Amino acid sequence: MPKNNPFQNPNCDNNKCISPKGEVRLLPIGGDGNLILCFSCYNYEINYRKDRNKSLSKENQYKLPAWEDLQVYLS
Repeated sequence: MPKNNPFQNPNCDNNKCISPKGEVRLLPIGGDGNLILCFSCYNYEINYRKDRNKSLSKENQYKLPAWEDLQVYLS
């Protein structure tokens, strides 16, 4: 993913960061995969999932874990 954001956290997988520093956590994406996200990018992803869940059947909906429940990523 291109890093066009000057506030990009180098440990974050997304580009909605608001600070180049800060804690990142693991957000499961299925199977053994995870996204590594800062809090700002986590909020963006959870809002996307909430919106997307409105059009998905119950068995196909995204999980919406709380930030506090996610494992901290230690680089």
